[in-house]
Amino acid sequence: MSLLAMMVPILPGKKDVWLAGIEQMKSAEVKPSTDALREKAGVHERTFLQETPNGDFVILTYEGDNPVESYAKIMAGIPEDFAKFAMDVHGLDVNAPPPALPSLVYDSRS
Repeated sequence: MSLLAMMVPILPGKKDVWLAGIEQMKSAEVKPSTDALREKAGVHERTFLQETPNGDFVILTYEGDNPVESYAKIMAGIPEDFAKFAMDVHGLDVNAPPPALPSLVYDSRS
């Protein structure tokens, strides 16, 4: 298994919108399809909120055989309403080429 971790900013003044979106994503109506998209992409996603004095950030982790490829599959399969949400809250265009993904620079077990 491989791991990809990335950080996405929450734009100023959008934390409450983000929190409401996460609650909707976790709802009984939406969570099954959200989880199925991740499962189909071959990855386990975890989402964290990191609040800092310099702004709020989302930390995403993707764990699977090829999490970079899985991230691309997830972005390609995101529903239009979530794509609009990502643009509004993060300034992230899911239809654009992916942002630079992070590089692992330290691992205490290797």
